[in-house]
Amino acid sequence: MALSNWHARRRRLALCILAGLLIAHALAVGAYYTQARQQALLVRYLDAREAWKDGRLAQASATYRSFLAARSAVAWPCLLIRHYPSAADAWYLLGRVESERAEVDSALEAYLISINAGGRGAREYRELLLTQGRLTTLRDWASKRIKQDPLSPQPYKDRAAALLELGDGDAASRDYAAALARLPTWRKRADPAAKTSLSGEEADLLNLLSAATLAAGHRLDAVKVCEQVTLRQGKNAQLDRLCRALLAAHDGQTLAARTMLQGYLPPASEHDWLTRELIAKP
Repeated sequence: MALSNWHARRRRLALCILAGLLIAHALAVGAYYTQARQQALLVRYLDAREAWKDGRLAQASATYRSFLAARSAVAWPCLLIRHYPSAADAWYLLGRVESERAEVDSALEAYLISINAGGRGAREYRELLLTQGRLTTLRDWASKRIKQDPLSPQPYKDRAAALLELGDGDAASRDYAAALARLPTWRKRADPAAKTSLSGEEADLLNLLSAATLAAGHRLDAVKVCEQVTLRQGKNAQLDRLCRALLAAHDGQTLAARTMLQGYLPPASEHDWLTRELIAKP
């Protein structure tokens, strides 16, 4: 009886070892083919970048899409972490390519997928919406982001830009003011050692707030906002020349406004709108 039990235990042990070996073999084979597929897809990803670099935009777009379609079908995602660029990165780069191809809808879709996946593209997405005049889309997108993260200043700035171009200076002023109110905390969160002196980002928001206030018909309030930059900026910084130029133009001093803006390069679409009649085009 004891001998029979011993043989039974040996058979069970042998079966367990055999099953373990089979599982290990299957994992090894799966890992081999997954690694091979990873390498093939990485080559495809690099091919897309080369096509983009060489100006073959249609081919770059098709290759990025092929990469993304194939990548989503690869099993064992835990093995992809160190080997692949993230899907968000690929969607972002596809957005860049589609933007260069003037495929606006495709570019916006790619950027939005990247953003929703936690990737890049928010700046490009908002600029493309602004340049294409899709202001209500930008306004609604920014409003959604405000609900998701009410402490971030950027969504308020994005919505303000849309509202300003839509002609609602009062609402734009409120959003620019909200962005300004959140900026110090946001800067401290990003850099605890950040100085409290006037930053370029704060100066930009003050200029835009002054512009929106002026557009709303409140000149005296616009002057007061502009003076905050004038008083706080460093010597010869000229961080206030946008709002000063807009105030001068509003007062009929067009030549003075144009002189103030000599060499000024609008950093974003809303700045371009505000200065397009004042900056001489080459």
